[in-house]
Amino acid sequence: MENNIIQIMGFTASIIISISFIPQTYKTINSEQIKDLSYVFVFLNIIACTMMVIYGLHNNVLPVVISNGSVLINCCVMLYYMYKNR
Repeated sequence: MENNIIQIMGFTASIIISISFIPQTYKTINSEQIKDLSYVFVFLNIIACTMMVIYGLHNNVLPVVISNGSVLINCCVMLYYMYKNR
């Protein structure tokens, strides 16, 4: 029972983290205002999320893969728009 609660917490947290980047990505796509976005922030997130996805896949930790995979996708989209509109 306790393990199920921990699993639910892990999946819930991964979904919340996944959702948390969507507003910024949406704003970046629609407004194309990128002046306030930090390249360092985006690059560090891409590196960290890539490593965490690999870690999650290697250790079969699905919440880590879900949350970091979605943040990775959002950061790649933001980086694309940052590069496109520089």
